[in-house]
Amino acid sequence: MGLFSFLNTDRRNFDVSASDSRLSVDLTKFIIGSTPLGKEPWDGDSFAKHLEKEVTLKSEQYGYELGVKNGKLDYAFFTVKDFKGTFLVKDKSLLLSNTTDREEIISIFGEPYWTDFDDSEIILFYEFQESATELQFEFPDGKHLEFITLMKDGILSKQEQRESYGVNKPWPPKKRQ
Repeated sequence: MGLFSFLNTDRRNFDVSASDSRLSVDLTKFIIGSTPLGKEPWDGDSFAKHLEKEVTLKSEQYGYELGVKNGKLDYAFFTVKDFKGTFLVKDKSLLLSNTTDREEIISIFGEPYWTDFDDSEIILFYEFQESATELQFEFPDGKHLEFITLMKDGILSKQEQRESYGVNKPWPPKKRQ
């Protein structure tokens, strides 16, 4: 054990490249790596330096894309089958794969604010933090989870988008318990 190994508890063999296969994503605290959505990327996150210069970091190899707006982490998009990192829910690792179905997501996150059905595609929309944060689960074939999107001021925060999705519920949604 090295002298400073105790400092490296979460970041074994920390990767200094922009994309990191060990990226952790907290789907309940809305934290990517160590950076909360809506905050400036933390210098210790592998993606921070890249996002100082660019507005997006797309890592097809590791199955994710991150974007900033006005210097703050604005969204994270994940291709489930390619994502090599870890999803967390309430501080516990959550195994999500392209075999995860809609019922499993609902059992974990509860009923979504809105469900969009378009041909065979289904998107579950969850609204958090007084509708300032949106979490989406997308099932292109209507059965298997393929994409997860976490974003500030999500799609449904805009009235014209709610209208285009046929949302007929009050906005903003009631606070989740």
